[in-house]
Amino acid sequence: MKEISAGGVVFNSKKILLLRKFNGGWVLPKGHVKKGEKYSETALREVKEESGINAKLGQYIDSIEYQYFNFRKMKKSHKTVHWFTMYSTDMEFIPLEEEGFNEARYVETEKALKFLIHNNEKTIIKKAIELIGEGEQ
Repeated sequence: MKEISAGGVVFNSKKILLLRKFNGGWVLPKGHVKKGEKYSETALREVKEESGINAKLGQYIDSIEYQYFNFRKMKKSHKTVHWFTMYSTDMEFIPLEEEGFNEARYVETEKALKFLIHNNEKTIIKKAIELIGEGEQ
């Protein structure tokens, strides 16, 4: 089974938006691409849905691929996630409990790299920081 998702590394000054799942793990906002939707549209929509904030689109970072076992469908799944830099000044978070999130907040980049539970998301943050270092603001 193949899945395609998109997400955002949302910057607020020198901090990054993270979402905490009910199990305590921290992740970046992302979700499935709807039919007819561009990856950038998905990424912006998912940031809004999962955190409650509005973000401005930056540039494409990269994609990551991984496999996992989908327990709902009882099948192995191959997932590709497309990532974008984003920017927001919103401070009112409304984490989407239906998706298993109980907290959203901006975290300093060094802490974000320690908090994240997925190594591929840590890699994406590092790539996003490199892009910003090349002049994107």
